[in-house]
Amino acid sequence: MDVRIPNLRAYFQPPSKLALLLRTFKANPLLVANSYKVHVVGLGKSGKAATRLALARGASVVAVDCNENLGLLEQDPLFEMHSGSLRTILGYFDEELLNGVDRVIVSPGVPLDNHGLSALLHSGKQVMSELDFAAEILPKSVKILAVTGTNGKSTVVTFAGQVLHSLILFFSLFIVALSLNSPYYYHTNCELGIEAFVGGNLGNPLSEAAFQCIASPSLKPKFQVAVVEVSSYQMEIPNNHFCPSVSWV
Repeated sequence: MDVRIPNLRAYFQPPSKLALLLRTFKANPLLVANSYKVHVVGLGKSGKAATRLALARGASVVAVDCNENLGLLEQDPLFEMHSGSLRTILGYFDEELLNGVDRVIVSPGVPLDNHGLSALLHSGKQVMSELDFAAEILPKSVKILAVTGTNGKSTVVTFAGQVLHSLILFFSLFIVALSLNSPYYYHTNCELGIEAFVGGNLGNPLSEAAFQCIASPSLKPKFQVAVVEVSSYQMEIPNNHFCPSVSWV
């Protein structure tokens, strides 16, 4: 994905350049105007990561969870700089809040039967899983390996991550052995092996990986593969951006 982050100085340029900047915001899924409203349902680890990602993209966020014992995100140090664009609602849910919302992001473990999400989805409102919201930001060069099923998902995801890490170690040892046994000086600047992000329902949410891509933009992504555990609830929501190269059931 070709991502261009506009220079903030452009805000102070003549209207013609500002118009170009606004078109950049509209065309680039990485950047959205502050008037763009996102509603995050479920504030577990994935919900918090999705909220952080939406705020980093410039959206205004309403974060909701039925657990009234959770802390307000506005009081979390991770969200202090975005407190003006963030509102947390705990313990209840008023469906009227969804009026005028541009996107609804559903955390893993939240059934579509809750909060009228199923009816909202069928009404044409843009309802997205946290995985799909995160995958929209991931560079296209990053391949996704998705794992789902009744039992053993976490085991398979962990094992796949370890296998990919072992490939790096294997190739590193191979190069060292080749260098020591060669009568000639052997040097390579090639990086062999596969760097992988391991997460989803297991450990780190995919939105955290997407946030890293925004926080540290570079031509070369930090990882080549995302090994992701997928919940059954997330599979109920049609995906437009979360398109695994390999799926494992």
